[in-house]
Amino acid sequence: MEISKNKFTRLKKKVLDRYPNARIKVNNMGKFYVSDGTGNKLESEYMIPPQKTVKMAWYWLSQIIKTNQNIQRTNPNRMDLNVFERKFNRIANRNRKK
Repeated sequence: MEISKNKFTRLKKKVLDRYPNARIKVNNMGKFYVSDGTGNKLESEYMIPPQKTVKMAWYWLSQIIKTNQNIQRTNPNRMDLNVFERKFNRIANRNRKK
């Protein structure tokens, strides 16, 4: 998979928004992974293997971060009954105005 320089910059920016001190590192097998800047391997946190190229390491981490954000946004354990009540009231008020 070939990643253009422009797309690579956008992918890297997404990761750096979430982990401002993220840096690329090389393991002893010559594969690349992204560190969060404090010594933690983000690949082990998100359970993805080290990649052959720098671009692919940033690409896969950005995809995993995006997927994780979608899961956290829609996780039912995160919401309580008050959130649903406010949402339904807001929708009901909007429908009454029509």
